[in-house]
Amino acid sequence: MRELYLVRIPVRHEPLVRFLIRRKIGREDGIMGYAMHVWLCALFGGQPTKPFRYFGNTMEVLAYSPSNAVGLLQQAREFAQPDAWAALDPDGVKSKPMPERWTVGRRIGLEVMACPASRGSGEEKDVYLRALEQLGPSAPTRGEVYQEWLKAKLMGAVQLNSVDLLGVRTRVKLLRSRHDGTNRLRVVERPCAIFRADGVIADEKQFSELIARGIGRHRTFGFGMLLLLPPR
Repeated sequence: MRELYLVRIPVRHEPLVRFLIRRKIGREDGIMGYAMHVWLCALFGGQPTKPFRYFGNTMEVLAYSPSNAVGLLQQAREFAQPDAWAALDPDGVKSKPMPERWTVGRRIGLEVMACPASRGSGEEKDVYLRALEQLGPSAPTRGEVYQEWLKAKLMGAVQLNSVDLLGVRTRVKLLRSRHDGTNRLRVVERPCAIFRADGVIADEKQFSELIARGIGRHRTFGFGMLLLLPPR
């Protein structure tokens, strides 16, 4: 299995705002996902730092990457755009190697901020709204639909014993590029849910792949990163 690191990337607020203004990226994005995606690309170029999650209260990004802190900083020092570099606190960039192997049956805790949406008939929609369309008044609650969605995403990799929904925003505004050949952005609305789950590792390979890839849609823009926690 390839090497994987958990990386902490601290952000300097005012230089980041200037970086975004120069690129005409506003603050409409409810999770700053598009903004952080653009900034990370300007910093690290071809060195992937995803899936990731932005924490506005501590002004930092946590991300999984095949490169450690030393490699990412070297890439940024050599090739980053100056205004992207100005928004980084390089002394605070840290990394730790993730385990190369996982023990089947190992108890594990997880936290993930995900976008519980799916595509059908060419349209992306909240999975709860799809359940309402299909089942009407007999549909489960939003929380139950989201919990089952998470279980399905982790099925085969983790056998879940419990799933708690820590928070839900039913309509988060997200920035996305238009698919019309222009550089303009569009605003879409999607659900955002934060889960805390506990279970046991069921398949080492699938579990490792899920950590490196993330779950659900819009993983490039700050959703789907599996943060590992001690089991409760």
